[in-house]
Amino acid sequence: MGIFDRNTAGHETAPIDVTVERGAVAFFAETIGETNPIHFDADAARAAGHPDVVTPATYPVVIEMAAAKIGKRNGVPDTQDVIKVDNRYVLHGSESYTYHGPIYAGDTVEVISRVKSFADAKGGALEIANLELEIRHPERGVLAVAERTLIHRLPKEKQG
Repeated sequence: MGIFDRNTAGHETAPIDVTVERGAVAFFAETIGETNPIHFDADAARAAGHPDVVTPATYPVVIEMAAAKIGKRNGVPDTQDVIKVDNRYVLHGSESYTYHGPIYAGDTVEVISRVKSFADAKGGALEIANLELEIRHPERGVLAVAERTLIHRLPKEKQG
């Protein structure tokens, strides 16, 4: 028996609205060492044909954290709470992003988290949660989908 609540496979959160803030995008871009000014300078972004600064490639994780905070303030558990992550044993597995359109500062986007599936590995020593995050704009549709895995290293007494 594992730690993840496998009965949550298929769970989907209600959409949570997050407004993408220019200052937060610029701070994140500078923090990760981004040098393209379209990610932190509104004038440079506009000169490149964008309406405002463009979020860097890994920014959906920031949007996900913002949605989780908003949800918790409104009494809605985040996906990690839903699947019963035990942070003493959890590892970050993989993460990938599929982009369908840019995300701009000033956008208010809907964030939906899904529990896709669960799997075991290493003869039951590891259990894997496959999660998905969808970020969509009311007019421009789906902008990004992030897929990631979380891995529990199971203590011996919980293995297979």
